[in-house]
Amino acid sequence: MVIASSLQKGQIPVGCELCKGQNKIQFKCLDCNLLMCSGCRDRVHLRIAKDHQITDIKDIGKHVIFSEIMCETHKGQSCCLFCETCKTFICVKCVAKVHNGHELIEEEDYNKGKVEMKPKQQSKIKFEIFKEYTTDLTSVHFIAVCSDGSMWMGDSVRSKLQHVKLREDRTEVITSLNTKIYDMTKTHSNNILVTTGETKLKLINPMTGQITDSRYDVKPLYPRAIHVTSDHRVIIGAWTRGKIVPVTGRRVVVVMDQEGKQLKEYEHDNHKERLITYPRYITSISNGNICVVDWLDNTIRGRVVVLSPGGDILGTYTGHPDVNTEDDPFTPVGILTTPSDNIVVTDMSNHLLHILTDQGQIITFYNLRDIGILFPYSLALSTSGTIFIGCVIAAGSPDTTKAKLYELDYSGF
Repeated sequence: MVIASSLQKGQIPVGCELCKGQNKIQFKCLDCNLLMCSGCRDRVHLRIAKDHQITDIKDIGKHVIFSEIMCETHKGQSCCLFCETCKTFICVKCVAKVHNGHELIEEEDYNKGKVEMKPKQQSKIKFEIFKEYTTDLTSVHFIAVCSDGSMWMGDSVRSKLQHVKLREDRTEVITSLNTKIYDMTKTHSNNILVTTGETKLKLINPMTGQITDSRYDVKPLYPRAIHVTSDHRVIIGAWTRGKIVPVTGRRVVVVMDQEGKQLKEYEHDNHKERLITYPRYITSISNGNICVVDWLDNTIRGRVVVLSPGGDILGTYTGHPDVNTEDDPFTPVGILTTPSDNIVVTDMSNHLLHILTDQGQIITFYNLRDIGILFPYSLALSTSGTIFIGCVIAAGSPDTTKAKLYELDYSGF
């Protein structure tokens, strides 16, 4: 796993020991072994210990003991390597999740101070448009790919649902339904499972277009997000309805078996705090981790929350500081996991894809505007392993404007 060189983010740096990790360390006192930032060196340490020898952390050489530096990302873990690529100390867990493929220096070599780094040739994360289609919808909020290569597409604003075939540059409608849905996914029997305004999920027969009740019911809750795992479990994001904020009622992730029996329910952590604000979209990892697109308000500002099978929060991703600011917040919508268990999520308002590890840590982000894709929303894997991106049109566009569907080749992760 490697990071695109133009858009990479390193591990969170080790924090200053005097200001409790608020600032990145830049110096070390060789007399009392304190790691500190420049502000604490000048305002605090030199005032009370004028005779102590303080050295720039980059020039410490033999004085650095990696095991004395605690990893800021993985609590309780001592650092064991220095990542030259990201200029930070990391623990063994960091290597597997974020820094695999980076230039890593062991303690002995780091302390010699004579390491000559020669950059390795790294593969880069790359996306390329394979095909572009014009749809018959204004927005493509949902995609479910059938085993024969056809797909179901949904526009939740205009309550339209279509079964389509992909032609040279357009979608050909096989079946069109006027029905309000909130999410959809394909079952292993090739039926389409959808969430509607009822507590019970619905099944769509792809051959006839007939809609029937499924065996999955989360009463008294109302389902929103829906996902079927590789081992046939059904994961549902549900709530008691109302407003996204203020948060009232229940916000729950429910796991059911193939027969509709509830297996698990995730709602609160060990401190009785809510795990989720509004579970809008869901996917899963092969190891059982559950990845939830969690909207935090009505503007779809949100985050990605990764839950372990036991219900612990493994990671929370709220966007990348280089592109997600107070004025341009992270707006996650579509989400999928790749065969290599990376998480891909669309950032609709910012025209981005964010690629995460299976625990929700950033690998990189990709600006889709660079290849001409705007307002990406839904995601799905094709039967051949490419990625489909369904888009929505810009606000204020004429009703005659049709949304685009893109099929992308990808590499590097």
